[in-house]
Amino acid sequence: MFSLKLIMYSFLIFYVILYTKSDRISIASIKKLDKLLKYSGWLNKNDLFFVKYFNKTYCLRNLIETPTPKNKYNQKIRALTVFLGCSYAKVMNNLFLVISNIIQICKKKIITENEYLNVCFCTEELVNIISLLIVPLAKLMKGAMDNLDYMHANPWIYLTNCYMMSPLLRDIENILDNLNERTLTRDDLSTYMWTLNTINDFFQKIKINVDYQSLVYCIFVSNDENYLWNEWNQEYTSMINNGIPLEYFTFLIRKIKDYIETIIIEKYFQLGFKFDPITEESFIPTLSETIELEMEFKAISNNRPTPVNIENH
Repeated sequence: MFSLKLIMYSFLIFYVILYTKSDRISIASIKKLDKLLKYSGWLNKNDLFFVKYFNKTYCLRNLIETPTPKNKYNQKIRALTVFLGCSYAKVMNNLFLVISNIIQICKKKIITENEYLNVCFCTEELVNIISLLIVPLAKLMKGAMDNLDYMHANPWIYLTNCYMMSPLLRDIENILDNLNERTLTRDDLSTYMWTLNTINDFFQKIKINVDYQSLVYCIFVSNDENYLWNEWNQEYTSMINNGIPLEYFTFLIRKIKDYIETIIIEKYFQLGFKFDPITEESFIPTLSETIELEMEFKAISNNRPTPVNIENH
């Protein structure tokens, strides 16, 4: 008799929880999600075949083109969050490889005393790229993922700190704390080598986790991590062969800036996310709001963090 009452009580609790979760999914929430998926950036995500989650595979186009029924809303949010995480993992792996190659270039310059000024320029520009472009990019990506996650009846961020990419993007934001432990000074070349090693070790540790999560969740169209670097080098070779004088590292800096600006537009604004320059937080616009890409990008450009400490003499 006791067991029967216990079973009935358990079913009652289950249905109360189920009803509570379902009740949180309003028509407005569904409309907000469907409006978000109408932004052009979702259909332009050509770097993924599909994602895997809970022994199921999801195709992004099917998720976008299928209207959201109430009983599939939470499942759809989860799948879309994983899609976003996989897409951001691909971007970060591209940047990790570029950073690693630049570090090797800078270290080679340190070996030759005649390259002193180039060593300083190379390292300082890399630090500025990380602090002024890569860290803000990671913040935007994390904001986009978290805002999509918040739309779920039971957001991952409240249940666990470990979900696809979000904690790793937060870790990337923290690199400035590491770099500010020592000030770059041209009176001491060892500070430049320390900075290069710190950057390399920091991103290599994060890349291990990015690679693992990508293996678990993501099926990419291409796994060639060198394609961006190779494409840039082919472009540079073509420019030199056509008589266009341009210093190699200056060319790389320009390409990184262009790449990150393109990513912010295509994988943030064109996905329907907005940035509040006052709170410095991301959010999803209401049903009545629209996004002006030029104004939004300008707001981000005016809210970049302060570069790390560099002493010039």
